[in-house]
Amino acid sequence: MEGLNIRLSDILSVEAIETLIDFLSNLEKIAKAFSSSLDLLNTMRVGEARVQLAEVLKLEEKGKDLRTRLEELIVSSRLEPSLKEDLLNFVIKADAIGDHIKEAARELTILPILEIPVEIRNGIIELSKLSITALHQLISAAKKTMEGNNTEALEDIKLINKYEERADQVDLANRGLLLTLADKLRPVTMSILIHDLNKDLEESVDACQVAGEYLKLIILTWLA
Repeated sequence: MEGLNIRLSDILSVEAIETLIDFLSNLEKIAKAFSSSLDLLNTMRVGEARVQLAEVLKLEEKGKDLRTRLEELIVSSRLEPSLKEDLLNFVIKADAIGDHIKEAARELTILPILEIPVEIRNGIIELSKLSITALHQLISAAKKTMEGNNTEALEDIKLINKYEERADQVDLANRGLLLTLADKLRPVTMSILIHDLNKDLEESVDACQVAGEYLKLIILTWLA
């Protein structure tokens, strides 16, 4: 697409861009800590994994402060009201990704993942990787809009949609396995925790997809 070269940094204040960068960087750290926790759990390094899961919770709280500041800067700017709304929707949905990963981290803290039947565990791991990959793709797209690489950003957003479609398939398969293998899951609370973990991971990918659509709207409407 020709002409998609206006930078997001051309229309937002320096402070707003700096805060957005910090906000995205914090999301990257959340993804990294969560990914590390999964790797550690898979190698039975439970103590180290819990340290990383606690880091996810701490980073998500910091993300709330960054979101609040970013929203204040957008609302107080002289941008057109409809652009403000699009930007706020993007920020809100991007922040929701952190919320879902935080809830998944809480569930992993108390869930004995190595006791989960391997079929379900593999599905949870795949869904976790899709969540992290989709988030990285969203962050990449947002950074590209700041640099004026908007056509490339749109390609990133297309990939997020593919990850979301795959996440829907894995979510459905995981829920089916939960029903099929229910008798193997003891205590019963394990089934509930796995269901909640699966739901939070799938919803984190959904939030990435919706945030990507808001970013696409910003690119096509305001950066063209």
